[in-house]
Amino acid sequence: SSFLVLACLVSLIIPTFAATARASDQIRAYRMDTIVTEGAVNIEFSITGKIIMNKIGCESIYLYRKSGNAWVFVASKKEDDTGMSKTSKVAHGNTISFAGTAGTEYMVVVTVFAEDDAARDTRSQTFYVTGK
Repeated sequence: SSFLVLACLVSLIIPTFAATARASDQIRAYRMDTIVTEGAVNIEFSITGKIIMNKIGCESIYLYRKSGNAWVFVASKKEDDTGMSKTSKVAHGNTISFAGTAGTEYMVVVTVFAEDDAARDTRSQTFYVTGK
């Protein structure tokens, strides 16, 4: 019982450190999703910076279709394309659409970013959807 009391006292005195991911200096929050509608693959994104960012938005969207066991490049959008990013803003969000074919399997790779004077930070996500 003395050992248990000592162990409890030591645990109160010595701090424990949990392994947690460090928050981004640029990104406060972000969201990405795909919505398939008849004839289209729609990519929704939103990103919020910690302060007014030099540039913020979606860095890239790559669309691939499945052909046998391989993924074949179909189309892409980059950060300087219409609707993908903004300058001198805290946040940006949009929906970017690509043509889709019913029954075709698609892979969509989305990368959002926030950039200030110190650095650029990105987050990426991959989605697998089937055209309608």
